[in-house]
Amino acid sequence: MPRVAESTGTVEFRAAADADLEGEYAVFVAAQQELHSRRGAAWGPAPPFDPAGRWAQVHRHLLTHDGRHSFVAEDGGRVVGFTAALTRGECWFFSALFIDPAYQGQGIGSRLLSLAWNPEARHRITITEAIQPVSTGLYARRGLLPLAPVLGFAGRPAITPGEHALKPAAPAPAVLRAIDLAAYGFDRAADHEFWARTSAQATLWTRDGKPCAYSYSGGLFGIGPVAGLDPASAAQALRAELAASADTDIQIDIPGTATSLTQIAIQAGLRLTDPGLLLLSPGQPPPTSYAIHSYWLL
Repeated sequence: MPRVAESTGTVEFRAAADADLEGEYAVFVAAQQELHSRRGAAWGPAPPFDPAGRWAQVHRHLLTHDGRHSFVAEDGGRVVGFTAALTRGECWFFSALFIDPAYQGQGIGSRLLSLAWNPEARHRITITEAIQPVSTGLYARRGLLPLAPVLGFAGRPAITPGEHALKPAAPAPAVLRAIDLAAYGFDRAADHEFWARTSAQATLWTRDGKPCAYSYSGGLFGIGPVAGLDPASAAQALRAELAASADTDIQIDIPGTATSLTQIAIQAGLRLTDPGLLLLSPGQPPPTSYAIHSYWLL
């Protein structure tokens, strides 16, 4: 993977750094506003860049643990595009690709994708917005196929823990790893530190004294991720979190293939928001036992 600067015309490509985050955020806001305006969907207003806010923190986490996949395109010293991705085990997740609207259609996105690509990964995943056919087509040409929606839910949940509610316990790394391997197919130890630090509560859920699921809630990102050894365990953990959030406006994103979790969100009376698209490489089994943390971290 190249770590030195290269250029195409007046645009230069180089490895991203923490000092680029404010410029990357400006590109993200401009790209989102242009996309949603063009598609007739409201977006924003976006808050000013906050170096301690959720956007900066999640991208700083990606830089820290997966900087080899993070690149920027710049013109005259100004960031005009950026990308980020993570590798966990044999899986590569493409976290971000945004181009300043004035620079779109020039091949910058394709070059950034190539720089961030992990050719050694056995499985590849990404998430796009459903109203973004250009990016979806770019990824599909690289073998990532749009196979399922990512369903956004929002509102104040109205649901009880249920007759067979799980019991909460303190998380332990070895147990979290076992759940990750069952739910995702790879270890997420690098991300648990971030999730714990930016959430108000981390919970391990047990059934008959045996760990079966975990969840994070509160803090910068609300509810998510929620993951279980199997779909039923993940759904019960989500139900417990929603029952504890009856007086709180929440948001959560669930892969459409995780039907057990989707049913819980609907039973809780949450409303659907704009969906995303989950793209998977061939042979990658679709998720059934988790709700994602964010479009940035899966």
